[in-house]
This record gives sequence, C-alpha cells and structure tokens, in this order.
Amino acid sequence: MVKGSDKPGGNGDDTGDWALYAHHRGRLTDAIVETVGATAAPAGRLCLLGAGNCNDVDLARLAQRFQEIHLVDIDAAALARAASRQTPEARARLHRHGGVDLSGLSPRLAAWKKQPPTFADVEATAASGRDAILARLPGPFDVVASTCVLTQMAFKLTEVLGDDHLMIGPIRQDLIVAHLGTLLGLTAAGGAALFVCDLASSNFYPLAELPPERDLREVMTDIVDSEAFYQAANPTLIRRLLRRDDALRGRASEPELLDPWLWTGPLDRTYLVYALRLRRA
Repeated sequence: MVKGSDKPGGNGDDTGDWALYAHHRGRLTDAIVETVGATAAPAGRLCLLGAGNCNDVDLARLAQRFQEIHLVDIDAAALARAASRQTPEARARLHRHGGVDLSGLSPRLAAWKKQPPTFADVEATAASGRDAILARLPGPFDVVASTCVLTQMAFKLTEVLGDDHLMIGPIRQDLIVAHLGTLLGLTAAGGAALFVCDLASSNFYPLAELPPERDLREVMTDIVDSEAFYQAANPTLIRRLLRRDDALRGRASEPELLDPWLWTGPLDRTYLVYALRLRRA
C-alpha cells in the first residue's frame, strides 16, 4: 500500500487547471450523466461530495440534466470560485455547502495524536460525523457522487497522525465506512450513488508507460495485487465493506465497476481512476 501522498493537496489557486483536468472531467461527467439515463428533461437533484474548485466536473453540462446541483466541500471559497465561472443559467441551479468536513474526524485528530483512541471511540466518532453530515445536507438526492475525495481525507489522517500511529488502520477503515454511509445515506431510494476514486499514480506504478491497448481493468487488478494503491482506495476493501459491514450491508445493489480511465494531472503524474456505481435499495 502506498504511504503518504503524492497528490497536490487542497484547492488553492486553480489557474490553468481547467485545461489540465479536461480528460478526467469528461469521463467523470459522462459517468454522472450516464447514471441519470437518457431523459430529455432535467432529472431532479445531484449532490457532489468533495466538489472543491469543480475542475473535475462540467457544471454547465450537468446543469442541463439536473434541476438542482448541490456542491459540498470543506473549502467554501473554492465552491464560490467554481460558481463564479458558470453562466447565470447554470449558476441558478447550484447550491453551495461550504465548511462541511466530510471526514467528520478533524476535530478529534489532534487529541488522538497525543492519546490513541479506543476502537469504540473511533467508531462512535466516525458514525457521529456521518450523522452530522446527513443532518446538515438537504438530502435525499437522486444521484450522489463522491469525487476522489476519500483519498484526500485518508492522506489528511496520515499527515496529522503519522503512518506509525497505533490506530491509523482502524481510523482509516472507519473513515471509509462512514464516507460510504454518507454516500448511501444521501441517496434517495431508487437513486444511484457513484463512488469515484483515484487508485494510484505513476509515482508508484508505471501508468504513463502503458500501451494504449492495455486493458485498464487488468491494470487495476495488478495494482491491487501488488498493493501499489493509495491508502483507502483499495476497491476490494470497498466491496467487502459494502457487503459485510453492519452499517452498509443491504443498502445498495452490488457495485458496478465502470471502465477505469487514466489522466495526467498536476505535477505531471498520471493517475488511474475507477468508479463504482451503486443503485440504492
């Protein structure tokens, strides 16, 4: 498993990133639109978790398909920048929810660094954070997408606590469970959730050297088998938790793996991204 982060952190100044994110933005937006289905009229309500600067989604295109688009991120300024770039017609469909800590753990990390928590404390804190997010956001939504935010939250855990923290593994797993619970808890019955995740970068697997004809599903399997994935990104673990965890079991259909994609992003690194589609029970 890859330790630490080789991803650029935070939203910051996104000047120039719009063009850099073009391929990733197209694939992610396609996945969201395809989840709605071929309908002529705008299709209800969409929620994007970890929206940030929205360089990875085409809001103008999504505004043609959804009556409401709810943008959720801890960085309110990034959401404001994203909205300011839209046409008045698209902006009228946007609802910003800034200052939302999607991990639900941030207030406790400093104390946990000094004194490792118990398993029960970690589980209770993660569940409480999930419930607070569900109460704060105006769900349910027809489609909810987690846009590569889980790995960022996992990196934050490592940044604050350190790789050698006694409870880093249980804390990370409860973060995953709570985030999946948030994703499904915000999704309306009969709606769909998209879990989109960056699995690995070319710093740890030769993604930039792959021939164009290489099957990326096979590459995913090889990355997982060689444990070259980002912390919290392992799709095998995600599937296992959805099937077996008491808080998640039976809440959605068997995850459907969409075709993975590659894109070369900041710092000239190539990333492999996968998406799991879940139909809400």
